[in-house]
Amino acid sequence: MKLCYMSTTPEVGGPMPLAWLADLDRVLPAVAELGYEGIELQTRDPGAFDHDAVRQKIQAARLELVALSTGPIGIEDGLYICHKDADAREKAIERYKTVIDLASEWNVDSSIGGFRGRAANAPSREEGLGWFRAAIDQLGEYAEQRGRRIILEPQCRINTDFLMTIPETVEFIKSTGASNLVLEADMFHMALEETSITAALVRGREYLVHVQLGDSNRLAPGQGFLPWRDIIEVLRALDYDGWLSMEFIQKPNSETAARMAMEFVRPLIADYR
Repeated sequence: MKLCYMSTTPEVGGPMPLAWLADLDRVLPAVAELGYEGIELQTRDPGAFDHDAVRQKIQAARLELVALSTGPIGIEDGLYICHKDADAREKAIERYKTVIDLASEWNVDSSIGGFRGRAANAPSREEGLGWFRAAIDQLGEYAEQRGRRIILEPQCRINTDFLMTIPETVEFIKSTGASNLVLEADMFHMALEETSITAALVRGREYLVHVQLGDSNRLAPGQGFLPWRDIIEVLRALDYDGWLSMEFIQKPNSETAARMAMEFVRPLIADYR
């Protein structure tokens, strides 16, 4: 298991309280100096920044680009896959296609979390879920043509009203028959929705490709009450050897939070690298 930190692509203006939101010329060297090996980027609009310049900065910091997340599309631009307005839904789908194109260019996967919206935005829950399935069918095919996977992130009731648990997300993935749909596990969301974090990780292992860390209070790991040793042990038992990405509220500030997370998590995984 390797550790990466969350930041943003240059066009993201905030609010983005779960990532180190600053100029990448400052963020990337600082992250590397703290001992992180990778960077995950929240992106809003891939058409609004210089891809090559960002990639060169990541390489100069000797970091690995890990994944693309899409929260800012909804937060800043108000675009969601399950939006009550049909035009906004279509714009959301087209925007995500540009994210897939960027993921293909950078050879990483991209995720759909809160950007999916809520089924309650539709006249009925069934219709809202239908909107999402139709979008995923389209986007999954688009991604497959470009050799990319789409990562679905179960999120808690604060952000959405469907695909809130790993078992629910596994069943959805199976029902689509798509070979390029996978999932990520976010510990903060799991703490609020799963009856057992460890059991859910076991249930989702077949599709698990990414893990995000944030404590029960959404601060850096070690600042709440999640059973981190148990979590790391079960990931080890499941032969998970992917990234652990830090995604939490940047308190008291990003540099301090990043250091606290590194100092807490690195000893837990030291024997398993």
